[in-house]
Amino acid sequence: MDSNISFSKIVATPTLNSWSQAYNAGKLFAVLSLEKTQGTPQESESLKSLNMLGKDLLEHLEQEFFTIEKKDLKTVQKAVFNTFQSQTKDINLSFAIGAFINNVLYLFSQGFGKVFIKRNGNFGMILDSEGSRNMTASSGLLKKNDLIIISTKAFSEVVSNDELNSALNDSLPSEITESLAPKIHKAEDGRISAIIIKYGNPQAEDLPATQVDLNEALRAGEREEAIKEKPISPFIKYLSFIKSKLRKPNIRIMSNKKPLLIAIVVIIGVLIFSIIATIQKQNNAKIQALFTEIYSSALKKYDEGQSLLDLNKNLSRDAFLSAQKILNDNRNKFSAKSKENIQTQDLLRKIDSGLIQVSPIDKSGLDRSKLSISVVNGSGIEGTAGKAAAILKDLGYNVASTGNADNFNYDGITIKVKKEKNNFLNLLRKDLSRDYAITSASSDLPQDSPTDTLIIIGK
Repeated sequence: MDSNISFSKIVATPTLNSWSQAYNAGKLFAVLSLEKTQGTPQESESLKSLNMLGKDLLEHLEQEFFTIEKKDLKTVQKAVFNTFQSQTKDINLSFAIGAFINNVLYLFSQGFGKVFIKRNGNFGMILDSEGSRNMTASSGLLKKNDLIIISTKAFSEVVSNDELNSALNDSLPSEITESLAPKIHKAEDGRISAIIIKYGNPQAEDLPATQVDLNEALRAGEREEAIKEKPISPFIKYLSFIKSKLRKPNIRIMSNKKPLLIAIVVIIGVLIFSIIATIQKQNNAKIQALFTEIYSSALKKYDEGQSLLDLNKNLSRDAFLSAQKILNDNRNKFSAKSKENIQTQDLLRKIDSGLIQVSPIDKSGLDRSKLSISVVNGSGIEGTAGKAAAILKDLGYNVASTGNADNFNYDGITIKVKKEKNNFLNLLRKDLSRDYAITSASSDLPQDSPTDTLIIIGK
């Protein structure tokens, strides 16, 4: 990944008939949503079919893109067209794709896929396929600190342009996605996905003269001023003033020396304060630069692990472990109560959560795949058991069956395990408490129960 590019993703939880993904590989970024339009398939079959179809499309896109020898608007557009030319019947598809080649951004969308940009405080849409079954394409030159937002149709339905523009006031993509995440998850729409990308300081390169502008702000002739006059610090001004006075041969010593001594003391005090402030500022700048380098490297590895979760769990695990190692090797470089250490601890918690999703074995050594579980609906709300079962499967548990409880009057979550599996009780409580309120947890499940564990999902 180019060190000039940082990004973060938002992906909604899949539903019975909708699925989405935010994907990246190198300098290729894509968001994709799939929605079944007919029939009422079973939950597991629906999610499985959409998931498999989505993965196939993204793998095909990656193969097409990385086999291109000379990447330009025409060749990349052909790769995207080859990927999505045959749409599956009864599936609504929405996608938007961005490819960073040198300092040029190539964009493609279909099915109301949208791309936005924020540059120098100005916000606007630069690509909208407007629901056309034909692909829409565009390209343009990038500039320092451009924020690019690539999104599916459903994302724009939930997040208004004003809300998105306001969220983009945060400086880091990760902070932007954190501010938008609560509204995305509250919508419960499986079609929502987006990628927030920040483009850093581009290197000067010879670029093609014939590029289609993203908008008027992306015209090829527009350039930032490369060199600016360096301002003179107050410290240097004070020093120059004193030196000039001391060099004058006609200075006379006043008969009353007290005012002169006071002036000298004041000037020395100002000098000392300026020196201390300058040194402190330099030290803070060094710490911030070091933290930015370490945190950005770890965050990129974490985002890489997240993007590989549904594609390759082994590669995803390697990326999470790399991010964890980067942070642990450097955590002693920042004080315990510093904001840098707080951000590091927060990212480490996210990495731990990611590792749980790619490995069924807990830190305690318990293997979640060795515990068989029955999940039953005790609330009467359709899909309750299936949703909990999906969470447990993602954590690596062996979910053997789902169904209905003996009644629909349960509150919270009830966990029952067999006596010999009592050592899993605390682990189950910890894993489920992320999403549910645990009402009861016991080791009194009858021995003749067909599974090791019974979990009742109440209201």
